[in-house]
Amino acid sequence: MDDAEGLDVAIEAALAGGKAAVARLGNPGFHQWKRQRDVVPEAALEVQEAILEVIRRRRPSDGILAEEGPEDEPVPVEAEHLWIVDPICGSINFAQGMPLFGVSVALRMAGNIRVGVVFDPCQNELFEATFEGPARMNGEVIQVQQIAEGLEVFEKSWLAADLPPEDPLRTDALQIFDIMAQQVTGVSMINSPALAICWVAMGRLHAYWTLDARIWDVAAASLILKRAGGTFTDAEGASWLHSSGGYIASNAVIHGWTLRCIQRVLEGR
Repeated sequence: MDDAEGLDVAIEAALAGGKAAVARLGNPGFHQWKRQRDVVPEAALEVQEAILEVIRRRRPSDGILAEEGPEDEPVPVEAEHLWIVDPICGSINFAQGMPLFGVSVALRMAGNIRVGVVFDPCQNELFEATFEGPARMNGEVIQVQQIAEGLEVFEKSWLAADLPPEDPLRTDALQIFDIMAQQVTGVSMINSPALAICWVAMGRLHAYWTLDARIWDVAAASLILKRAGGTFTDAEGASWLHSSGGYIASNAVIHGWTLRCIQRVLEGR
């Protein structure tokens, strides 16, 4: 399978998931809780099944890592082709009926994320990228927004972040949030890592950070960001592939400052 075929499958799967999600928006069904402030609406299982139906039909031998399990199945980490799926990135928003969430589908081949698709069905915005191609939104090439060097690099920046559901990371994140908020134009809580990273990729945001995300939250969006000219690392500035949950997505200019703000709190702790 080449990148073009992978992208075609990922887009079909993400669109199917988006259609299923919109049909259940405002009617999420019962709620399950993985942990404090980490909800799984019943509808997420239906959305995931819509996505997986496409992948299984078109690529029946491929491995699948999906956020909502099933948990009793072994993770096919050695699969030559591994699909990484987050049916509703922004489940808290979705559970509350807010139209702010994304459907994320990534394809890993030979150890690399080769295809990434994030679909915002409420705004009908489809973000996509392949390992060697440009990042696009609804077919148009997108790029991160750079800010001129100097004092205005921070003062004119608009960031986003998400709070971890539990302490001690939640307390750390609130301290980082306070440090950043005093220096920039604004810091927003998006509650959807995939969408926030894509917004950095297209210039709506200058940076996004979180201390507690999972691979399915960021796999597709990380490729989209990098192909848009952005920088994506873990919370220590190293490869995101070895992150314990912290991630920074940014343009190249503001990345070092974002990293220093985070490390100031984490090292102090």
